[in-house]
Amino acid sequence: MASTIYRLITIVSLLSLIHCAYSAAQHRFYLRLTEQPFVSLPADVVAQTVISLVALIYGTSFLANPFQYIKKDQHHDRTCDEALNCPSFITFDNRAKAMSPEFAMLRTLKQQQRLRQNSSRSTHSGRVSEAIHSSESTDSQE
Repeated sequence: MASTIYRLITIVSLLSLIHCAYSAAQHRFYLRLTEQPFVSLPADVVAQTVISLVALIYGTSFLANPFQYIKKDQHHDRTCDEALNCPSFITFDNRAKAMSPEFAMLRTLKQQQRLRQNSSRSTHSGRVSEAIHSSESTDSQE
C-alpha cells in the first residue's frame, strides 16, 4: 500500500516537472512573439518546479531499496600511518642508491666486466689489451 502511494507521488511529480519545462518554453516563446525582454519566469512556474522537485526526491527516496546502515570500521584502532601504508607503492630503485659508495663500486665492477666482454669479443682487442697491460706494468715498474 505504501509503495503505491510513493509511486503515485513520484509519477505525479515527474509529470509536473515536465509540465514546468513546457510552461517555461511556452513563456519564452510568448515573450519572443511580443518582443519583450526575458527577465525571469513567472512565480507560479518557479513555485511549481520547486514543489515538484521536492516531491520527486521524497517519492524516489522511498521507492529505492532501503538504506543500509553504515558498518563500523574493523580497523578503527589503527593509526593513520598504518592505514595509509601502501606497500605496492614502495620502490627501492631510486636515485639515492647512486650516492652510496657501494653503488659506485658495483658500477665500476660492471664497467670492467663490460670492457672484458667487449675485449674478448673482438679479435684485435686481445692484442690491444695485452699491449695496454704490458705498458701499464712497465709504467708501474718505473
